[in-house]
Amino acid sequence: MASGLTRTVITKAERTKQAIDNRHLLHEHSAVRKRLGSRSSFLDTSEALETTPTDARTTEWQKQWNSLGSQAAQWKERGITPDECLATGHDQPWAVWKTLNRLRVGEGRCKASMKKWNITTSDACGEPQTMEHLMNCTQAPQCTGDDLAEPTAAALACANHWKDEI
Repeated sequence: MASGLTRTVITKAERTKQAIDNRHLLHEHSAVRKRLGSRSSFLDTSEALETTPTDARTTEWQKQWNSLGSQAAQWKERGITPDECLATGHDQPWAVWKTLNRLRVGEGRCKASMKKWNITTSDACGEPQTMEHLMNCTQAPQCTGDDLAEPTAAALACANHWKDEI
């Protein structure tokens, strides 16, 4: 999701440079007739950036979030918004911060998602290990989505417990 979005904004920024910067190699260059139908010119397929790259990325993220529907609504309820600042908990060690972010959005390397590689799907407690289960597992510190948004001591304890596994 993000890599295509970032690439799009970079392309628009490059197109803007091409249009206004006389030092750019393609400044005042017009597109030539296509010789191969499968090839598209940079000048034909891109448009100039109308705002700053940061604002453009944030706007694109918001458009994509609105198209996600219920999942984006859950993220917004937890305090996760599409912006260019680091998520809360960024002062934690990398493994803990990464785990916090994976638990927040419900995406990570849990055993249920690795079923296709014939890895066992059950956790040490015997239940299927899904991202939702990781927050409520009886053999680990438990936390809620609200805990993860801040993050509270319960969320940090949960992330510390799962940091080497997801």
